[in-house]
Amino acid sequence: MNYESNIFDIANYFLHYQPMTHKKLQKLLYFCYGIYLATYNEDEHNLNDRLFENNFQAWVHGPVAPEIYSLYKNNGVNLLYIEEPYINAFNSKIQKVLNKTIEYYGNYEADELEEISHGQLPWKNARKNLGITDISVNPISDVDIFQAFRGIIRDNDRK
Repeated sequence: MNYESNIFDIANYFLHYQPMTHKKLQKLLYFCYGIYLATYNEDEHNLNDRLFENNFQAWVHGPVAPEIYSLYKNNGVNLLYIEEPYINAFNSKIQKVLNKTIEYYGNYEADELEEISHGQLPWKNARKNLGITDISVNPISDVDIFQAFRGIIRDNDRK
């Protein structure tokens, strides 16, 4: 499996972009992962080019990367930010996806991003037969993510 980056570097990039809540960070990471998956893979049968190795789970408030949750869970609803200077070490493929993610989703509030993710099939499929407040660690399928974001990219490219 090919990983172009790691989730912690991508999180740091978003936190340098703007202060945000943990929930917003989680959603931007998920959307970024989906955009990358759909942009750099030909079809759902060969998803060999992934942005990072982490997977997302279908939690109550939307897709969550447990490693990022563990890192920031004690921050609660307070804004996260990084003050140290930022050094961009991403290749052009990753930077293109980061820019698209910010363009498509950067101006939304965390609750709006949660609502968007709840409307998508990847999260819905991973939470089948669960109530809206049922705890879940069900993985969100990369195939579902690829299919959902392939359509999102096409729709946004037409605009």
